Amino acid sequence: MIHFKVVRASRLLLAVAILLLAVVLALIGTRLLTDRRPAPVSGSANLVDASQNDEAKTAQVFASSDGEEAPAAPDGIEIEIVTPTEAPAEPKRVLIYHTHTHEAYEQVADDPYVAVEAWRTTDTDYSVVRVGRALTEELQRLGLEVVHDCTDHEGDQLSTAYTRSLKTLKSYAEPFDLYIDLHRDAWAEGEVKTVAGKSGALMAPLMVLIGNGKGFDEKPFYKENYAFACALEDQINAIEPGLCKPVLVKDGRYNQHIGAPAILIEVGHNRNTLRQALNAVPPLAEAIHALLAGQQ
Repeated sequence: MIHFKVVRASRLLLAVAILLLAVVLALIGTRLLTDRRPAPVSGSANLVDASQNDEAKTAQVFASSDGEEAPAAPDGIEIEIVTPTEAPAEPKRVLIYHTHTHEAYEQVADDPYVAVEAWRTTDTDYSVVRVGRALTEELQRLGLEVVHDCTDHEGDQLSTAYTRSLKTLKSYAEPFDLYIDLHRDAWAEGEVKTVAGKSGALMAPLMVLIGNGKGFDEKPFYKENYAFACALEDQINAIEPGLCKPVLVKDGRYNQHIGAPAILIEVGHNRNTLRQALNAVPPLAEAIHALLAGQQ
């Protein structure tokens, strides 16, 4: 009887020991699992998988040009809106030169110039070169890139001036978007002497001359040049009504085969003063800029 109880007690103690061991092992396992569990992300109740923490969390979203809204960002993704910008267009290039460099205007008593013959001078402050300088400044102010070539092509031989100006034109390696041979016209009886501008200032009348290529094997870009000249006439008169006379087409090419558009512009005539010619420059520049910028 006593032996039975001892055996029974031993088995009871063994069972208790096994139970305690199981409890200890369970506690140890729970602690280990807790230590290995990733810490929660700040500001969120959800746990983020460790592999997701290594991924980039910044996405750049480019806004579409048609104004569509950017898609909504998932949680945890930072979105930066970047608006694409176009590269600015290159400014149009204009060449202004003077085949008849000595052409000048009516003498003014209080501001005379030294004439080499009637209505001609080598002083570029009083010749058509001065008008070219004013046109250059106006076009540059409007954002165009302008080269003003003041080479004296006239010299002592007026009849061969176009041969020399062609040599100058060919010396430029890069082409221009517009070639302007700037002249002063000769007044004829019955023609308009001045045009009153909107401001009341008297302006010298303008005219564009285009060569049809007759007499030359190498022809000018007649159609292109004529179309540009007509558009320029219309644009000038839209700014200052009556300032520009109808386009004049003449036999010859006037070096207008060098590129397109290439035009000859007469700013006033010999019965105009230099001041009247200069007064006509701003509307001329505005019209040229409008055509080259595609605003006509």
